[in-house]
Amino acid sequence: MISQRNLLWLVPLVLLVTFPLWRIPLASFLTPRGGYDPAYANVDNETHNFTMDKVRVQQIHSGKKSAEIRAENARTGDKPDEYMMTGVDTDIYDNEGEITNITADRGLYNVETKQLTLIDNVVINKTKDKQSLYTDLLYYDDEKRTVWCPGATRLVAEDAEIHGGSLRYDVETGQYEIGGRVRSVIEGFSRP
Repeated sequence: MISQRNLLWLVPLVLLVTFPLWRIPLASFLTPRGGYDPAYANVDNETHNFTMDKVRVQQIHSGKKSAEIRAENARTGDKPDEYMMTGVDTDIYDNEGEITNITADRGLYNVETKQLTLIDNVVINKTKDKQSLYTDLLYYDDEKRTVWCPGATRLVAEDAEIHGGSLRYDVETGQYEIGGRVRSVIEGFSRP
């Protein structure tokens, strides 16, 4: 007669004796579908996720210092060559070494293309000419030595104030091009 105590020993014994019969179907059932690529487990993702405080970047163009970018902090962006910055303070040097200072709340700097994008509360101070420019978006290309502001801009000089829809500035030639709807107020202007 089979008692409960004997049944407890009998179940593992039956499983052990019949193992060769059910091992193959169980193994094929538990095998992962789609195969396995051992190289996938050894993937080395090169990510450069880091944050820097008190950042300073210098740009050299034709053997001379063309710009110096300072930021409160910077971190890596979605692209490997881009840095997202906050509290940006930039000095751009013209051919004579005169400094144009640009500040902004946020910025994006691309190391490969040497392009700087400044966003929110962008203020440009050209102390030599006593000019200030205000906008919300600015692109600076160090290779072409140009500044492009695609949005509304306000240029304030000693005796003039100019509002425009966009602005281009060439650092090499010192020429401004104000686009869109332009409105200006010039003081001390006399008719010819």
